[in-house]
Amino acid sequence: MDSVSLPLRIPYILRAGIIITLGIGAWAIAAYIVLSVCPPEQRLLATSLMATSVFCFCALAFLGTRELLMNNLAWRVDNRDWQFWLFLVGSHLCSILLMGVAEVPSENAPYAVLMVVNSASLVVRFSPKYSLSFNMLVAVLFAMQFPQDQWLIFCLCTLMQLVLWSFGLSIVVEISEVRRLRVMGDELRMAQAQIAESERMLERRNIRHNLHDNMGHELATLHMNLQILEQQASRLELSDDVVAPLERSRDASRKMFAVLDDIVSGLRQVPSAHFYDALTDLVDQATTLKVKTLWDEKVKISDPQCCETLLSVVREFLTNVMKHSEGREVEIRSRYSNGHIELKLTDLAEYTGEFSYGNGLSGVEERIAAMDGRFLVEMSDNSELTWSISLPEASV
Repeated sequence: MDSVSLPLRIPYILRAGIIITLGIGAWAIAAYIVLSVCPPEQRLLATSLMATSVFCFCALAFLGTRELLMNNLAWRVDNRDWQFWLFLVGSHLCSILLMGVAEVPSENAPYAVLMVVNSASLVVRFSPKYSLSFNMLVAVLFAMQFPQDQWLIFCLCTLMQLVLWSFGLSIVVEISEVRRLRVMGDELRMAQAQIAESERMLERRNIRHNLHDNMGHELATLHMNLQILEQQASRLELSDDVVAPLERSRDASRKMFAVLDDIVSGLRQVPSAHFYDALTDLVDQATTLKVKTLWDEKVKISDPQCCETLLSVVREFLTNVMKHSEGREVEIRSRYSNGHIELKLTDLAEYTGEFSYGNGLSGVEERIAAMDGRFLVEMSDNSELTWSISLPEASV
């Protein structure tokens, strides 16, 4: 069978670096050509416009990078971002005015257009309707700076802007897709961690049932036989040398019953540190989030059903943050207060969307209510979203 070679896949970060390098090189060539044809008396003004355009472009790149980093690689379309509009208009306006100040001839327009179209890839901040309209307006204003071949220059500028805008859009789409795949990977790992924990609890339950059913039955049979032997020995009036071992054996079987009950009861409960270890294993799988855990030593959770339910709630919360939040930091805090266990799950990012109960939250509320607990979703003064869970100590 012939082997199939996959096409070379360049990471999106490397591709962004390549396009930035090419953009700087193209801009430098265009700047050299513009300054070479600029009248000497206008070079100071032309240089000032060029510097302002560069500053605005760098500000746009900074705002776009900050948007990605602050929102956990989630790119938002915001047509009302006045800062982005300000620097975008400033960059294009300076570049367009530069054509008239430098008196660039029409034959140099194909080179000078490189100074204008560089920012086209950053227009992905806005919706396609606004982006395309803005690019068309820039192309019209740029073509008006030349006395000849205006239609050809307009088409050239429009085509180059559309190419760069499409490239910027493809990078944003791929970044969003990479983020989505990372979230799905974290969801899968958290689900696997919870399944492994459920399997451990099921194994403890099976061991408990086997001990109770099988060993309990054998001990009961042994105890009954010892009682029968003891009764026969007393009826036959055997010596104390024979009766005493039977009595000791019966006492030993009674103690074994007590030990078995203790073992079964111990297996019914999980160690208090077990839940925290399982919680740590779960949050470690959320690699796209920074989870801070503040655990009160007085909080001890030993009921297997409660342990499994709380782990499910934590997984649901982390999944919601990864899917719908723009932040990366999460805090899990527990506290013991007045016979109740309180658990608070907080998304430390500023929540700007509209909150509504979905099937996930309704399911969480039902599971907590089944343990006589209380579940609330709260919004703090600084717009941080918090899930608050309160359970009576008897339930855990």
